[in-house]
Amino acid sequence: MPNFEYPALLWLLILIPIFCLRNFKENSKVSSKHQYSNTELLTSLPKSSREKFLSFVPWLHIFALTGMIIAMAQPFVKKQRLSEQSQGIAISMVVDISTSMDFYMEIDGDKKPRMEVAKKALMQFVLGDNDKLTGRPNDLISVITFARYPDTLVPLTNAHDALVDMTNAITTSTRPNEDGTAFGDATALAAAQLNHYETSLGLENDTIKSKVIILLTDGENNSGSYDPLMAAAMAEQWGIKIYTISIGDNDTSSLVNDEGKTIQFQQTIVSTDWTLQAMAQSTGGVFQKAHNFESLHKIYQSINELETSSLQRVIFEDKQAVFHWPVLLSLLFIFLANIANATWLRKQT
Repeated sequence: MPNFEYPALLWLLILIPIFCLRNFKENSKVSSKHQYSNTELLTSLPKSSREKFLSFVPWLHIFALTGMIIAMAQPFVKKQRLSEQSQGIAISMVVDISTSMDFYMEIDGDKKPRMEVAKKALMQFVLGDNDKLTGRPNDLISVITFARYPDTLVPLTNAHDALVDMTNAITTSTRPNEDGTAFGDATALAAAQLNHYETSLGLENDTIKSKVIILLTDGENNSGSYDPLMAAAMAEQWGIKIYTISIGDNDTSSLVNDEGKTIQFQQTIVSTDWTLQAMAQSTGGVFQKAHNFESLHKIYQSINELETSSLQRVIFEDKQAVFHWPVLLSLLFIFLANIANATWLRKQT
């Protein structure tokens, strides 16, 4: 439905009925230059096609006038355009790849290495599982792996399919001199990268809603230069929240050695859980423990619910002028009227 820039001009349309009435009266008059004593026989004669269309030209003039009045009122149509502006989260996934991640844990009624369980849970967290995990389509995500030394596997990116492909290729550390657990250094690296990305691109109040580190480990920090609590203090100063996950169980775990033999050992509660809990609490995050795939999946589900992306919908409204259509119709009516007056319906003198 069109709107009008100057709707008051539409009041001129009240002139149209006046012209219609005048046209009707003129057409109803019988005029002739010849005088007849009796016209009864003439009135009973059928009208020719030309006589039937004699009023055609005045009506064309009326239609043209109507179109011009409507065009003067400047009709336009409104077009709305919806734009979605997402404000995502910058997430750094910090994953332990020390040899202890080869220990087996339960997944779907089977036993698989912790590394495989962690990779599957990470994939579902990023891409979604078509159920309770919706994925993180609006977020920038990076992956940092660590054993004795931290390493950036995938920098911050929104190419999540490529990130998952690279994550699926992760293996535990195979070099003895590189084995260990340095999640303090890995956390410090992740916090520095998140802070640098935000400040270097000037995104403090733009596309990044918050910055998050998700640290997954199964061991005690025994390597590296940074104390875990020192790294957490850095993250807290830069406004970065840390979620910590301790993967393992309190019973027995098993490791398959190079000879194919399964080694059973007793797992004990150490100070690692206290350290991870302190890291999370100091930055506003949460510490949780996972002993199988199901519990790890629930942890990622809770993080997914706590860290939500915002989607702002902005409606843009454009005005598109359409006055040219009534102008073109009016010109067409005038053209037809002039053609009719000059040819078939011309007045005979």
